[in-house]
Amino acid sequence: MDATVDRKRLYVPAAAGFYEAFGPLSHTLMRVALGAILIPHGFGKVFGNDAVHAANNFVHFGWAFPLAWAYFIGALEFFGGILLVLGLFTRAIALAFAIEMAVISFAVLWPHWEWAHHGMEYAFFMGLIAIAVFLGGGGPYALDNRMTKEF
Repeated sequence: MDATVDRKRLYVPAAAGFYEAFGPLSHTLMRVALGAILIPHGFGKVFGNDAVHAANNFVHFGWAFPLAWAYFIGALEFFGGILLVLGLFTRAIALAFAIEMAVISFAVLWPHWEWAHHGMEYAFFMGLIAIAVFLGGGGPYALDNRMTKEF
């Protein structure tokens, strides 16, 4: 990825150095932010009572073992969130979160698009961030960079 910024295109050419220095951190910031947001959600499902509430969605879907699904999602959010913060198995975890957010957005919250009605905009946005992380990888400070291969 070329970190050179064309100063002639900037309204504030002096900002080019800032963009060049910190621009490569964009995927790292997205990855860490998404993981940090999801960790407490998963913690409540795995170690608290939030799994019972989450299981209601799976009952609504008609899926067998709704509580098991709720604990699975909790484990994904908690442990996957930690992995995402660390940048380990980044693409696989980001893909799992993109799928989860698509289900939440379009199967649970659809068609509401405003926060006052438990809208889907936040889950949809987190899904887009997960897709960006999946496509772009974990960034320069991901533990994936220490592995010989990645997803």
